[in-house]
Amino acid sequence: MRPRVTVAPLNRSLDQELAALLRGVSLECLVCGEFVLHVRGALACPECMSILAESEEKIAAIALPSVVQAG
Repeated sequence: MRPRVTVAPLNRSLDQELAALLRGVSLECLVCGEFVLHVRGALACPECMSILAESEEKIAAIALPSVVQAG
């Protein structure tokens, strides 16, 4: 008879997820799950357009590529 294996659930708080994202351990957008880009000292998601930055000035300096495509 094989021993019973249990899987421990991995639940992270929002604070832990943000810390992992800022440290570079995680590259996953907290909003949509896509990969984030490092742009001018901030983290930006090209899919949902969310931006994580230290100040509003950094956010204003970032121009994310448009997801609109020509016909």
